[in-house]
Amino acid sequence: MTAIISPEQRLIIFSIVSIILVIVGIVFAFFGLAILPVDREILLPWESAIYGAIMMGWGTTLLCVGRLAFRRNDPDLMKALLYGLIVWLIVEAAFSVYFRVWFNVGVDIAVLALFSIPLLKGIEHIKKQSGASDIA
Repeated sequence: MTAIISPEQRLIIFSIVSIILVIVGIVFAFFGLAILPVDREILLPWESAIYGAIMMGWGTTLLCVGRLAFRRNDPDLMKALLYGLIVWLIVEAAFSVYFRVWFNVGVDIAVLALFSIPLLKGIEHIKKQSGASDIA
């Protein structure tokens, strides 16, 4: 027998899993991956691999969802991407300042600008278009 999951249930499941991911990210950001049962000799190479995998996944998400947002002229998707970018890069920059990894603060500022400018311009353009169509 196939279980039927309603759209509301799918939204709830997706939201819960996403919230868990955010909470795990907060724990790792403040306590590090050293809290896991991993041999200290492989911790740094493993952390580097995980960081790379996260960047690949997040980059793929930005590429796919970003292209969809611009093709659809969807300001809500653009705002969602912008909020995720802001959280990512501000938190990363704050930890970079804390650990005195200054070059990464510059990288974070540049990456935030490179993604934010087209998103903000897209949102602004769509607002102007919808305002103009409301008048007509």
